[in-house]
Amino acid sequence: MKASLTFVSAFLVLAAAGAARAQAPTSPDDGIEMPADRPGFNAPASVVGAGVVQLELGWSTSRSRDRTYASAGPQPLFRVGVATHVELQLASVGLAAACVLDCDWHGADVSASVRVVLPVEPLGFTLAATPGVSLPTGAFEVSSEHVDPLVIIQADHGLGAYLELSYNYLVTRIRDDDPDRAVVRQGHGFSLGATLGRWSPFVGLAWRPERVDGRAPCLAQVGTGVRVARDVQLDVSLDRGLNRVEESWGISAGVALRHRPR
Repeated sequence: MKASLTFVSAFLVLAAAGAARAQAPTSPDDGIEMPADRPGFNAPASVVGAGVVQLELGWSTSRSRDRTYASAGPQPLFRVGVATHVELQLASVGLAAACVLDCDWHGADVSASVRVVLPVEPLGFTLAATPGVSLPTGAFEVSSEHVDPLVIIQADHGLGAYLELSYNYLVTRIRDDDPDRAVVRQGHGFSLGATLGRWSPFVGLAWRPERVDGRAPCLAQVGTGVRVARDVQLDVSLDRGLNRVEESWGISAGVALRHRPR
């Protein structure tokens, strides 16, 4: 059974890594901006702000060239701002399955992390660090069955009034070749996003932190978020694998809900 869900396991690495587009402020206390970690591979170098509680939910489905499917949802990400530049995060893919709707669903692992926006901006880059740990709370079919550390470094740089370039460097301990042997893997993500009124479109390129046939899976992403209310944002994105070890198409949709202190 575990072998039949290999594609799902690879999908979970991408879905759990995070996500985002251009979001300017590091602490959006005025409520104008709403930094969200979805959609996409990259996470922004920003936090929700002191006293803010934000819940992000989503659904993703991907299809490989051999007609194998993987789906995951509701992908909860719970973010709590504990200081101006610090937030706590609790996240999970939620439920995962090697199909679309009529599925045998399995609970995924849970990760806990903290994001800190650094007080320096070298060369105009906003920097943040997100160390965390993945806990083996999921079902046998999709769990790593180990406690695995994860660190993400985020760097954002504004390009004029409307554009922002984002880079993520991710390092984790993973068991992609042998479930009994952990190795250190690295991932990279580049994203160019825009802020156009209520819309925040983006394009991205990512290398997932694992190996398939000795190579890192590479994929391109395009999507957008749209603010439908002061504290509600919807999103949709499309993924396309770019090499033979990432031969999938994917679609994701989600929502971010925020509660700000009065």
